[in-house]
Amino acid sequence: MISNHETVPGAVESAAQALAAELVLAIRGTADPFSLHRGVAARTEPVPALAAIRVLGADVLSAHLLAGHELPAADAELVHAAVGAFPAPPAADPDSALWALRDGALTATLAELGVAAHDWPGLAVRAGAAVEPAAEPEHWAAWSVELVRCSSLALPPLDSPPREQARRRRLDLTRGLTRSLLRRDYLSAARLARWLALDHERQPEPLLAPALDHLDHLAGDQPRAMLEAALARRLARGER
Repeated sequence: MISNHETVPGAVESAAQALAAELVLAIRGTADPFSLHRGVAARTEPVPALAAIRVLGADVLSAHLLAGHELPAADAELVHAAVGAFPAPPAADPDSALWALRDGALTATLAELGVAAHDWPGLAVRAGAAVEPAAEPEHWAAWSVELVRCSSLALPPLDSPPREQARRRRLDLTRGLTRSLLRRDYLSAARLARWLALDHERQPEPLLAPALDHLDHLAGDQPRAMLEAALARRLARGER
């Protein structure tokens, strides 16, 4: 990630885990309505907290989106600040296509919440525009890795090339999920479970429920994995 601020990677990961933990409580309905501003204000180091917003991407808006709540102006301003402080890399970067997808998801989710962000400085150049998908890997293992990297696109209002692929390749998704569970890579497993859950009503997958139970049991101390799993449960129930 290219940034205008120096950050310590451990501090950013810690902030991302803390933010994910707050989102989990809100998504499960076991806490007050989520406030991004409140969570960041409680942090003693604001710069890693801003970086954490970029790390989680559109998922920082998931609690508002799923609850059908308006996005408070203070929360929108924080997302805007995070995008400016930690801009996407230039188009020549190997990950530029991934950033375009992720920032496209962020822009579209903000639009769902009534915030126009397509012209924000710091967003990937192609965010908000049609994104040419990278070549789709044929082998299920390589393809699963690509789905893991862009799990923040797995939100109900968003359509994308990865979502279309996930609809077509359900068996490959279950293979990737099973492999990740066997490797104890619980974050990847939860992200693939989320992709399975996104269109679960149309294409039910018997493996999904036991996989999520397994993740709750073994990855309860990993907030980012639990965020993915909590979102998967909501999506599997067909909620927004």
